[in-house]
Amino acid sequence: MPEIRKVLFPTDFSELSTHALPYAIKMAKTYGAEMIMLHAITLHEHDPNDPGYRFPSLLSYCDDVRRVADEAFQAYFEEIGDSGVTVRKAIVQGISPYAAILDYMKEEGDIGLVVMSTHGRSGLSHVLLGSVAENIIRYSSCPVLVVKRPEHEFIDPDTNEIHLKKVLYPIDFSKESVGVVEFLKTVAEKHGAEVIVFHAVDVEIPPVYYTAGIESILQLDPKLNERVERKMRELVGEKLEGLTVRYEVAEGRAVLLIRELALKEEVDLIVMGSAGSHGIGDFLFGSTASRVIQKAVCPVFVV
Repeated sequence: MPEIRKVLFPTDFSELSTHALPYAIKMAKTYGAEMIMLHAITLHEHDPNDPGYRFPSLLSYCDDVRRVADEAFQAYFEEIGDSGVTVRKAIVQGISPYAAILDYMKEEGDIGLVVMSTHGRSGLSHVLLGSVAENIIRYSSCPVLVVKRPEHEFIDPDTNEIHLKKVLYPIDFSKESVGVVEFLKTVAEKHGAEVIVFHAVDVEIPPVYYTAGIESILQLDPKLNERVERKMRELVGEKLEGLTVRYEVAEGRAVLLIRELALKEEVDLIVMGSAGSHGIGDFLFGSTASRVIQKAVCPVFVV
């Protein structure tokens, strides 16, 4: 895994986006990286179709937003205090928050990790993944740690210490999901975490079998789970050598099973690829990844 020199923390200063700040601080400290706090100025903070909307003077608007951002950043600096992390702020302008953030990442270079919330001021609900987060995850060239509120935290809110004991690693055998393993190992090694490698046998049974009382793929192929586990061990077992690793296989919808397993095992972190066997190219980042984030009960690392 490439060395992480810079951790980017995009924020709109809302309570939801600020929830990711302790994670950004801890990730920067863990990897000895510089932390960059980024705020994007966009013209349409509110709906231009609103009858009460008035198009602002561009210069006065940007000046006002920069002033407010500087005050908010100062509060962040006070919260960070003497954590030992090198921090700087950046304010950029763009036609949309995610476009401005992505442009900044390209110009800055060396961004090794993005830490952000699923939602900010424009968040709708837990049902939808925030459009800013979705586009950053989709187009980012580096891993993205996505957090939301409320969820199971692996940073103690009282001590700000990391307690990362269990990491869930969903795998669908695609090269994208297998390619995550190097990053996964680095994270697990740093924190001494157990890794649960998981595959969901998500196969529809043709209705023609129902009349024969067959409702499960395992009724047709009783040794399928055994072969799936063997395949997981072949693909990632050697790469995870030295870690405490457990392999789990279950039949059903991947997203629901991942959530259920995370709840049952009190998983601290999910690490997965941004696309897999159900991905649809550049138009959508992996449908399973997006739905896992929507329903996740803990932070998710998307690589």
